[in-house]
Amino acid sequence: MPGADQIRKAVDTYVQSFNEQDRSAFMSVFADDVQQIDPVGSKPNVGKHKLAAFWDGLFSECEKIDFRVTDLFVTGDEAALLFHITQTKKNGNGTVVVDGVDVFQVDDAGHIVLIKGYSDADHVKTH
Repeated sequence: MPGADQIRKAVDTYVQSFNEQDRSAFMSVFADDVQQIDPVGSKPNVGKHKLAAFWDGLFSECEKIDFRVTDLFVTGDEAALLFHITQTKKNGNGTVVVDGVDVFQVDDAGHIVLIKGYSDADHVKTH
């Protein structure tokens, strides 16, 4: 089982990658067979190539992202991250603000193997 420090490092790298627009750092934190279910209930994205497409799609529309951790809980091989994200759209097309929770499962090597995203329309604001 990964240690709490390994889990925190994986989550920190994930968050920093958005703030620094560092695609390489983003990709480095995942296991090859990672699953992303965001939002929970939707069809999973499976594999690093799907997360690469997620990243590329997001930053094709956003000029920058301010990803703030409001709380982080680490237990066993998982972490629950409460967040506040402000996405600044390209070409002056406004901002999107999202509050939610991401739950991560991390393997023994310190790679994220599962991400579940919890957010709903009541926690997404477009300006």
